[in-house]
Amino acid sequence: MKNKDLKKIYNKIYKKGERGHYTSLILSGDKVPPAKTEVLKEISWRGKIVLDAGCGTGELAYCIAKKGAKEVLGVDYSKEAIAVAHKTYRSENLAFRAGNIENIQGRFDVVVSLGTLEHLNDPLSALRKLKNLLSPDGSLIITCPNWSNPRGYILMALKLLFDAKITLADLHYFTPLEFQGWAKKLRMKLSWRTVEQSWGHGEKMIKDFEKRLPNVLLKDKRFKTSSAQIQDLINWLKNHAVPLEKNTPFGGAVGLYHFR
Repeated sequence: MKNKDLKKIYNKIYKKGERGHYTSLILSGDKVPPAKTEVLKEISWRGKIVLDAGCGTGELAYCIAKKGAKEVLGVDYSKEAIAVAHKTYRSENLAFRAGNIENIQGRFDVVVSLGTLEHLNDPLSALRKLKNLLSPDGSLIITCPNWSNPRGYILMALKLLFDAKITLADLHYFTPLEFQGWAKKLRMKLSWRTVEQSWGHGEKMIKDFEKRLPNVLLKDKRFKTSSAQIQDLINWLKNHAVPLEKNTPFGGAVGLYHFR
């Protein structure tokens, strides 16, 4: 699968509505999903000129605009997403545009991109393009699913050993190691942390597996695995992994990476 093949998938998601597509587990019932909240806390947005690359339906861009940014531009290659953004979010310092990052001009104090690199054919090339849009002393803030946790180890074992379809549209499965390597190639300083710890190794992981593993093992691949066996694994994780795993810098389900 290539990035161009994902466009139809995401157009369907955006037409349905992100909150209608993603489970309440991911959104946690919060007004703003936890990973976006962490991004909003990462810096002071006041007076900044900001690009949200891969803005989806515009929620983060709108929140940044409300944090006092001077200008916010949200760009996404999905026309469906941008149509929803125009309809849903309005502010004098906020604009949306359908298109690709190759066509963006200008300089930005901050470029933010949430959950996009794992869907791109060449993530490093994309990071270089985003870096070139930064003003001097600008910041590049990225979030990406993180697989260096019990949830990731189990799902990656299924993918690499049995070619199980563990996600809808991810092309890559990153940990902080890739981002540390990219920072060196970009000649940028990197600070990072992971968030969504419970999703990586806690009760949220258990709830995720109760829904995801039957889909992966029984529906998608039709493994010779019973529902009882899946539940045995989930129970073992609940009784052993959850009590023992502790929050660590690399244990959350989402990585937040800040390049300067």
